[in-house]
Amino acid sequence: MSERLSSLLVPCFILLVSVYASLYVGLLPPLWFSLLPLLPLIFAGVAILLAWHFNKGRVFILVLLLLIPKLYGDSDQAASLTAYLVISCFCIALLGFVPERGFFNRFVVNRILFVLMLVSWCYAIERNWVSFAFLDHAFLSTKVSWSTVLLWCVLFISTLAIGTAWWLSGDTFRASGLISIVSLLIVSHFVSSDIQFDALLSAQFLLWIWFLLMESHRMAYLDDMTKLPGRRALNEQLVGLSRHYAIAMVDVDHFKKFNDTYGHDMGDKVLKSVAAQLRLFSSPGKAFRFGGEEFTIIFRGKRLSEVDGILELIRENIEDAMVEVFDPKKKQEIEVKVTASVGVAFAASGESPDSVLKRADEALYQSKKKGRNRVSKSPSPKNV
Repeated sequence: MSERLSSLLVPCFILLVSVYASLYVGLLPPLWFSLLPLLPLIFAGVAILLAWHFNKGRVFILVLLLLIPKLYGDSDQAASLTAYLVISCFCIALLGFVPERGFFNRFVVNRILFVLMLVSWCYAIERNWVSFAFLDHAFLSTKVSWSTVLLWCVLFISTLAIGTAWWLSGDTFRASGLISIVSLLIVSHFVSSDIQFDALLSAQFLLWIWFLLMESHRMAYLDDMTKLPGRRALNEQLVGLSRHYAIAMVDVDHFKKFNDTYGHDMGDKVLKSVAAQLRLFSSPGKAFRFGGEEFTIIFRGKRLSEVDGILELIRENIEDAMVEVFDPKKKQEIEVKVTASVGVAFAASGESPDSVLKRADEALYQSKKKGRNRVSKSPSPKNV
């Protein structure tokens, strides 16, 4: 499954379950029925605490935005809900394009002030302090007022923008934001009672709680620069290995010299390029960032001939993928060739994963010793 579709899978599931559950919410026991109006506030509180703990200011703002209908107290005012719908969808889409700046700092304060300004505008429209009646006289008359058309245009553009951004990036925040917008559209047009409204709103907060938990997992297990699983994920994989597997170590050649020549930023660019090749060609193996310029690939249930061919393909593609870097001496962009050395070891009967990893590292050293840019295989251990 592609990254973009997997990012949308759980949000869609939460939305579908919440819509289905809202249809039968009236069948709940009286005690649960009386507690349901408190559920959005409880989930919102949990989401805010998690956003604070993981320093996610965008989610904090979004949760406050979704809480606005509970603060209105009267969900039957069509004007207020229409204005709230447009402003909420616009802000959710906007949050999908701004960078994360942390939970509480001047950036978040400025964003909250911006949202409050829009909410004030929403309240002004509800009270008829602001209107777009002049548009109805400026253009041809229609059955629908031009002010309504303007609001729906903003809604359509906001939905299209975040949907397109999600499709291009596969970003989980944008996927969750897109589902939030769809949920708000369902709430505004198909919900007939406050209880259904509370059920769907609770699901919205549950969606963002899920997002924060997924983000915490990503921060713990995924290397932020290369987007490959990191050392912690590798250690957990090693513990779960049994028999019939191979471990390969991949090391970028002359990386320290490259950093000294072109700078650490260009070195990071090289690591990203190598990681991209590992992600594309290491299947059916799983690639990890071991640390520094080293990577690890675990192959489960593969024979020597299969793994050898995959590693040669990886080595060749790393060599063929020219990396564009800035040369400080020539003051211009140049293309450089990057190579990698590989060492691989196959698990012997009764051998521990740490021992296999150590032999793969020794085989990698042999590749370096023989001239780099090659694959070396570790001989089977004599004593296990």
